[in-house]
Amino acid sequence: MKIKHILVALTMVLLSQTGLKAQEEIVYNQYYYNYYLVNPAVAGAERCTHFMWTGFLGWTGMDGEDNKGETPRFTTLSFRTRLRGGLERLGIGAYAYVDKNGYSLRRGGQVSLGYHIPLSGGSTRGYMMKQRDITRQLSFALACVVNGYGFDGKLFNSGSTDMVLANGGEDKGYYFNATFGTYFLFDNFFAGLTIANLIPTKLEQLGKTEPIRPINPFIFLGYDFQLGDGMQFEPGAMFKFNIDRDDDTTSSGDTSTDNTNTTKGAQRQLDFHLKFMQDVPGKDFGYWVELLYRHSLDEGNSQALCLRPMGGIRIKRFNIGYTYGLGLTTINKHNKGDHELMLSYSFCKTQHFCR
Repeated sequence: MKIKHILVALTMVLLSQTGLKAQEEIVYNQYYYNYYLVNPAVAGAERCTHFMWTGFLGWTGMDGEDNKGETPRFTTLSFRTRLRGGLERLGIGAYAYVDKNGYSLRRGGQVSLGYHIPLSGGSTRGYMMKQRDITRQLSFALACVVNGYGFDGKLFNSGSTDMVLANGGEDKGYYFNATFGTYFLFDNFFAGLTIANLIPTKLEQLGKTEPIRPINPFIFLGYDFQLGDGMQFEPGAMFKFNIDRDDDTTSSGDTSTDNTNTTKGAQRQLDFHLKFMQDVPGKDFGYWVELLYRHSLDEGNSQALCLRPMGGIRIKRFNIGYTYGLGLTTINKHNKGDHELMLSYSFCKTQHFCR
């Protein structure tokens, strides 16, 4: 069997086992550049308008004519702002993404509306509530999400006789869902809670009905230590996990597998990061460096996942960032890590880099 057929079969088997595991989690994995990607309530939390582009390039470590040297590629484009004209407590945001990985093409996005409640004193009137201190604030938001999937036609016309390829699976489709987020600021402390996949959704791909997608909560928090001379030190953490829904898939004929039990306690992940930031005194310039460590807490499969050194600079209202992902799992011995680039523009000077 050709290498291409082996890769195709492996791709289909993995997809059939994971049920195309939450496509939006691909976006959430970029949150260290933009917390809006992980929590819609961040949109409008600052009195500023942000545009951000991120690009991801992964290295599979597999060379050869059959894969044509293709590597995973992923891009996002996001926007968030606070409204004005009597609507100063509202924030809106949106993002779109495209993910190309071998024979798989995923795309989608979200739009969100947030409401921000100041918890400190000051006037509630005036342009953008400039007299209102928002260092203490509670925010809520709801987002509408759309995700699409598709497969290269070669995936179903590769000449393979593997039953996984011949089971009549769909080669493209879209599905919708909703996400709720809340975001809390108290002086130098910040925390957020996100609940994704609010709507029970079943996908019918690869010729069978996948399990109902679980609810995905995300919790993050951090604290900015002010060091003087425009310097800040920020330790933080993010924890994400699944809450499985009851699934009656097995009662409709397939009694060989309990879909509910196979995912219990799965996909628990913990991130730690340390970030140093500085706005250089007397200059419209700043920089940041960060180190992120990611660890899987999956039941029976707890292991280190990756280490990400990253950094960036701010030149006036432009931000440029770069990160390198160093995989720590056994399978990562066969690849060369991944690279990400971030470009953003803010219509005002922000207090925090990449939040």
